[in-house]
Amino acid sequence: MIQKRYDALSRVLHWSMALIIIYATIAGYVMHLVIDSHPAIFHVLSVINMSLSTIAAGLFVVRWVWRSFRPKVKTMASGTVLDRNIAKFVHGILYSLMFFVFVTGFLMLKEPFWFFWLFKIPNIVSEPAINAYFFTLHRVSCALLAFTVVVHIAAALYHQYWMRDNIIERLLPPKGVALTFKHKKGRI
Repeated sequence: MIQKRYDALSRVLHWSMALIIIYATIAGYVMHLVIDSHPAIFHVLSVINMSLSTIAAGLFVVRWVWRSFRPKVKTMASGTVLDRNIAKFVHGILYSLMFFVFVTGFLMLKEPFWFFWLFKIPNIVSEPAINAYFFTLHRVSCALLAFTVVVHIAAALYHQYWMRDNIIERLLPPKGVALTFKHKKGRI
């Protein structure tokens, strides 16, 4: 059965990954600004960044596998075959860059890292030259991912507000499912 919107798991995975990637991108660049001047802030941002990235790496695998099994979603009526092919291509680039960012992020680490200050996760490689190489690849792939995310957001906004095809609605819960807080007279 073809649905009008993505299933709940796809929506949760999409928005979870989106929030983590946006946070990690901002935090990653802020960390470089404060590494020498505010080492305590750097440490907090680093622990949160690596912890969320560890969660996102697991979610990435689930999302990648779920793509093959999720219920089909109706094709956009306003899109041409070229539009759909461009969208598939950009989504492929997004998935590839996410994978590359995660892999290079873990391989660049010189030391074990804290998972939300609960326990340490060992680093995979302890050779400084290899860590430095993957650090460079990580920075480049993060910049490319950030650019691709901006293009993705711009395309979604273009479709939503210029083409008026309600593409964003496909990734939101159905009307009436979201929590609403209505004040009833006489009740707190």
